[in-house]
Amino acid sequence: MAVKPKRPFVKLLSFALLTVPVFSSSVHAQEFLCDAIQVSATELPQLDQACPIGKGLWGKQKPKGQSSQFWIQCGVYSKPLSLDKAKNLYKHISKDVWLKPEGKTYRCLLGPYKQFSVASSELKQVQKEPGYKEAFIREIVRGAPAKPLKSESKSNPKKAPSEPAPVATPKPKPEVARAATVLPAVVAPSVDMAKSSPKKKLETEVSVRLATTINGVEYQVPYLMFSDDQFYMEHDLPWNRMSYERAYKTCYRQGMRLASADEWQALLDSGVMAKDKWPMHLPYWGAQKTGLFYSGKVNQLKGSSLLNVMCVK
Repeated sequence: MAVKPKRPFVKLLSFALLTVPVFSSSVHAQEFLCDAIQVSATELPQLDQACPIGKGLWGKQKPKGQSSQFWIQCGVYSKPLSLDKAKNLYKHISKDVWLKPEGKTYRCLLGPYKQFSVASSELKQVQKEPGYKEAFIREIVRGAPAKPLKSESKSNPKKAPSEPAPVATPKPKPEVARAATVLPAVVAPSVDMAKSSPKKKLETEVSVRLATTINGVEYQVPYLMFSDDQFYMEHDLPWNRMSYERAYKTCYRQGMRLASADEWQALLDSGVMAKDKWPMHLPYWGAQKTGLFYSGKVNQLKGSSLLNVMCVK
């Protein structure tokens, strides 16, 4: 059964992969948002060509990095794999199915995974499905090198058939509170709101979705209805994704500000986010262009990143 979009006027979906690392010569790996699009509700989302997928781990090879991330490659196709054709994979995996266009072909990927053990376990189940016997793991190397491994032959894997047989499966449940998780983000069209000024929209169309008070600090998650801002779906609700400047102005016009690292940690320690189903799959903007991650990390980011918005006072 095809997945229906949450809003009838939505024509374009975009996705974000959270904290996919790129290994560089510096001590710490870089983290960024990896974009993707889904052009219809009956097609799999497609990763941007810039998204890293790493290199294959053949045979009994083990990860080369101590804190790498992983994909399962499920095949390479001459045309996009339909969502219905890929549904038989969901009963075996805790992540999502993606396509990555490469020239005239489409690479099928499952993930991303933070733990090699989880990827390996789910790979074994995926390989039992007809057409996916040659699936394998890809590693995005991150962190210090692992212990040296004996050299092994690296033969190229066979490509999976272009049309694996569909198997009816229950709709997978989204995961909660993971640091590297994939969730859809929807780009809303400008629905006859162009005549309203941005200031007027902010003042009249702001809905406070969530609120709590911790140690005398009030926390709010606003949502700008009918705006041109991007949003993504989590807990069956849309949540705004904004640049730093947009998030800063949204809080300022509500008489509030962006949270500090200490205020963010206090919110995490309270357990309110998991209890009340706060959006957690994307980081929040914090003061001074910091990204506040649910894992507890606080990283300096570019102001152009599109993140969750939370205001405090």
